[in-house]
Amino acid sequence: MIDSGFRLRSVTSALVSMGDAVHLIEQKERVEQAIVSGDAALVLDTSKSLLESVFKTILLDRVVDPKIDQDMNPLFRTVKDSLVLNRNAEADSIFKRIGSNLVHQVAELRNRFGAASHGDDGFYNNPIEIPEAEMVAKMVDALSGLLIFKHKANKDPSIAARIFYNDYPEFNDFCDGQWDEYEIPLGENQTLIIPASKIIFNTDEQAYREMLLQYLSTKEEEQEE
Repeated sequence: MIDSGFRLRSVTSALVSMGDAVHLIEQKERVEQAIVSGDAALVLDTSKSLLESVFKTILLDRVVDPKIDQDMNPLFRTVKDSLVLNRNAEADSIFKRIGSNLVHQVAELRNRFGAASHGDDGFYNNPIEIPEAEMVAKMVDALSGLLIFKHKANKDPSIAARIFYNDYPEFNDFCDGQWDEYEIPLGENQTLIIPASKIIFNTDEQAYREMLLQYLSTKEEEQEE
């Protein structure tokens, strides 16, 4: 972990709901480390990479066979099409335009002034300094955190391209109340207990999804009554 007071707080908070997203956590920490080390050009590189990883994660979760080998701007256009950022249509449109402008400018900054953008002569003095780079990182943090939050807030398994076991604790508890757990002896009076819901998810995700949809439909009908 980085021993510093600097954190991308919005992404850090949003990632609590994505505990197994190791690559995103690593990308976030690379941005933080670049700030701590005072490498402004590297901050631009890592900030752009973080955004790209957020976009690709969302698209892989929500879209079947997404085109994730695109540049930043078309990637974000697809993300915008798959997410609602605000329940008010006008506000939603404004927030998406703000995001599009930020994405475009971050890509421009990285391409022109990033550490890995292209080679310069041996006496080149990059004009980007830490205060400006930190501003970019904080704006990327704000957008990334918002996108992750909105993405995880809508976990509709009927439209998701991939689902995650930990997103549905109530359904998992329901399954575990219907079927027995599986016990694996480990020796020395130790036993590994695997709940029924986890077994179903790991062995037949499609069956898990179908049961989950039926469960959610029944819950919705009960609430309407």
